[in-house]
Amino acid sequence: MASLEIHPLSDLRDEAARLLSERFARQRAAEPLLPEIDDFAAYLPEEGVVATRGGEAVAFLGGTVEEEWARIGQGGVAGEGEAVRELFTAMAERWGVARFTAFVPSSDAGLVDAFFRLVFGRQATLAVQEPAPAAPVDFGGTIRETTPDDLRTLAELEHMLWGMLREPPSYSGMPDETIEQHEEGWSDLWEKPDELWSFVAERDGRVVGAIVMYRRPTGDLRVPAENVDLAFAATWEDVRGSGAGLALTQHVLGWARERGFRSVTTDWREVNLPASRFWPRRGFRPQYFRLYRAVP
Repeated sequence: MASLEIHPLSDLRDEAARLLSERFARQRAAEPLLPEIDDFAAYLPEEGVVATRGGEAVAFLGGTVEEEWARIGQGGVAGEGEAVRELFTAMAERWGVARFTAFVPSSDAGLVDAFFRLVFGRQATLAVQEPAPAAPVDFGGTIRETTPDDLRTLAELEHMLWGMLREPPSYSGMPDETIEQHEEGWSDLWEKPDELWSFVAERDGRVVGAIVMYRRPTGDLRVPAENVDLAFAATWEDVRGSGAGLALTQHVLGWARERGFRSVTTDWREVNLPASRFWPRRGFRPQYFRLYRAVP
């Protein structure tokens, strides 16, 4: 077998765009709820490398460095796994950092394996499903839209969630903000009625959970047209398992269908154990894995 030769991405951008197009075609065959893309060159990173064998491009890899962190985006890698491992070696030396993130198609077992064998771990999952009406879940309460009077409760729920993510096994490094800081973050929730929608589950006069939907912008290799994102969801620990979270999820999936959305995306950290179990059971299918490596 001919040996690999490594070239600057700037010299072979057309070949890299072809490799990305072929990768994405396989992705869409596995998961139709991905955007339709015509110009793959527009999604290539500015900096990177391409591997050729016998004059034919077989892989490319590239990304950016931000705050001493190298990031390989959704359009940053394609091709043969072993060649990708060689390309990462070349780029890691050039980047000179100790932290790396790579967004890899969940359906591309070869690429996932290549990064695992580069000692990356699966940090998060980006997922999608079709919105669909479902029978209401009886959790002993009701679902309603939020009002500004719910601001404090939303802030408290987010504060609780961030606290949980700072604990093992997550160790997420989420800042320990005050309830008032969380309130400030949610304060414009009702000022963007065409972009943000929110609901709470209420039982016996108490809000026991909340969910927020977001019209995530398109223009990448993940979000299709007419999509809405399930951006935030939380219930109090003492009501988990009672059906409140399930009721909220079923409600917004039906609501999304009624609003004319064709897909619903969400994402979760794999070390958030409740989320990593809950969302796949609700029918969300992986699109991309966010893989991560930190060199000691």
